[in-house]
Amino acid sequence: MYLIILGAAPEGSSLIDLAIEDGHEVALIEKNEEQARAVLQKHDIKVFNADISDGEILEEANIQRADALIATTSDDSVNLMAMFLGKEYGINTLISMVNERTHQKMFERLGVKVLVNPELIIAKQLYRFANHEDD
Repeated sequence: MYLIILGAAPEGSSLIDLAIEDGHEVALIEKNEEQARAVLQKHDIKVFNADISDGEILEEANIQRADALIATTSDDSVNLMAMFLGKEYGINTLISMVNERTHQKMFERLGVKVLVNPELIIAKQLYRFANHEDD
């Protein structure tokens, strides 16, 4: 499977780790040069140091053969733009983090699978551990 991941913050980097561990091919689009370089030092993958709005970046990332486009940035407008572009390119599997619950419906109208408010999901799991709910 060929995945294009937008964003190399902790969620994106962890996703890259998991995908590579499972033998998938991954390309990363990351506008922060330092984060892009950190991924390159760790993995032998295609890394594009660019903004999703930069002209032909998805074509450079070979979007035509992508099985999924996954947006993991903390900026819902960037994630939404990526999902819109992915839809235009005919990508069947579009997945995005949604940081503000009020934005969820915009993503869902595009047919995007969403993970809403990831910080709250993590906090709830930590709270369950603290209360020994998973023992």
